[in-house]
Amino acid sequence: MHHILVVDDEPLIVRGVCNILNELEQVRVQSVYTPREARRIAEEGRIDILITDVRMPGMSGLDLALHVRELWPRCKVIFLSGHADFEYLQFALRHGAFDYLLKPSDRETLLGLLRKAIDCIADEISEQAVMDRTRQQVRDARPLLVETYMRKLLIGDADALGELSEQLTMLDIPLRADSPLVLLVGRIDSWPSHLGLKDRLLLEYAACNIMEEYLQSFSRIVSVKDGKSFVWLVQSLRDEEDAARHHLYIRGMLEKIQQSVRQLLRLPLSIVLSSPAVAWRALAGEYRAMCGLLQQGIGLDEEIIISGADEDETADQNERGGEHDYIADTVGRLRLQLETREREAFNGTLSALFEWGQKNVFVDYTVQLELFSSVSAMLLGFMNKRKLAETIGQTFQLESLSSYHAHDTWSDLLDYYLRLGGALFDRIEAERVDQKREIVDRLDRYVAENLDQDLSLPRLADIVHLSPHYLSRIYHAVKGYPLADYIAELKLGTAKRLLASQEMKAQDVGRMIGFEDMSYFGRFFKKHAGMTPGEYKEAVKSGRLAVSSERQK
Repeated sequence: MHHILVVDDEPLIVRGVCNILNELEQVRVQSVYTPREARRIAEEGRIDILITDVRMPGMSGLDLALHVRELWPRCKVIFLSGHADFEYLQFALRHGAFDYLLKPSDRETLLGLLRKAIDCIADEISEQAVMDRTRQQVRDARPLLVETYMRKLLIGDADALGELSEQLTMLDIPLRADSPLVLLVGRIDSWPSHLGLKDRLLLEYAACNIMEEYLQSFSRIVSVKDGKSFVWLVQSLRDEEDAARHHLYIRGMLEKIQQSVRQLLRLPLSIVLSSPAVAWRALAGEYRAMCGLLQQGIGLDEEIIISGADEDETADQNERGGEHDYIADTVGRLRLQLETREREAFNGTLSALFEWGQKNVFVDYTVQLELFSSVSAMLLGFMNKRKLAETIGQTFQLESLSSYHAHDTWSDLLDYYLRLGGALFDRIEAERVDQKREIVDRLDRYVAENLDQDLSLPRLADIVHLSPHYLSRIYHAVKGYPLADYIAELKLGTAKRLLASQEMKAQDVGRMIGFEDMSYFGRFFKKHAGMTPGEYKEAVKSGRLAVSSERQK
């Protein structure tokens, strides 16, 4: 989705440009009449393409472009100008403007220039450049000391925190000990089956590089690989910058990052974004909570963007060795497989753990007892966290999780755990379906109650805290047709009903369903109804057309 802002103090010019731009797919067009309004919009969200007049009251288009480019360095600027502004335009082109249009400009010229700008945005992060940099990074690797130290910080190591400033300086890590952080955690949601370990490693680092390409123009950033996830620790390049504003810039780029990973690497990427200002001493707790959110995936599938994280359980970090380490690591893997819905892997890991535990029965009975207690506690904790205990308890004797001797044999206990695990996987899958339906129902209600408001895909995605691309996929999967079709049919049905009442003018009807431009409303109505609003109104009045209720989806 490309965000385009049109700025001109002549409303006729703005409407004409916007009407043409609305013909493009995957664009969100906003328009204002003053540079002051344009600055406000740029400070609230990402701008990919700015189309602005050169001469306007209060601020020139050149000054506006410099301000927007400072906020969004990748923004492409196109100037609208008369012939008298040629010297202005020469100066602008020398200082980073993408191109210019002389007013008035025809439809094909404007569309051609916009497509050229969109192609340029896509080409800036070329597949070859990403892969070349990735191969070099894999060859060189990240220094072992940096990797080790950053992982210590992520688990809350007290010694690592105590020497933070000295270590950051010594290891040349580009972060400041006296400034808070923004934390991002990302994962590749699924892999093509034909990829080997070497190819996966290469693509993981390519995804990491794409993240850094988008953020490094306004951020200091360090990345760490941790298991299946990448972690990015980020601070603003401008130390005096407000933390909330920097957080807004990062959030504004996440959808673009997902799109680039999908287009260049053909991989789905999910991302969790922390709160705006995470203190170094709170880093480990924030990281655990974000990993919990990412593992749950809020009940959905792929390419999720989640802002913020709740507190997760605190894990016991005491020193352990031998059998205890093996049990703790394996039970942790079982929990992760539950969270990520890996049913077959869960069954295999559990069976292997029991085979190992059975060999220890004559060595140390307490090892088996610890295995039983650890697996039972993990399953109970998972059910309590997901509020599944009451539901699962209707078909399983959960008391058997607290009594080792309730099971006659070791095989009986394994069978009990496998059946309980299967029931949990079934319930998790049902929850995913229910949650998707709940999101779709919420959107349907919002659209029906706000037909006169902004119903663009990015706006609706903000309401449910998902990326626009993923929201579109969820809606289509649940309802069987695109969200845009539902909005169009609802607007059309409402317009027909209001026009048929004979009490409202067509322009008032258009405004009530979100069309400020009467000509755009007319084209919309004729496209979907086969006649203009006036023709429809007259046909109903004369009895040539019966009024019927629209299909309810």
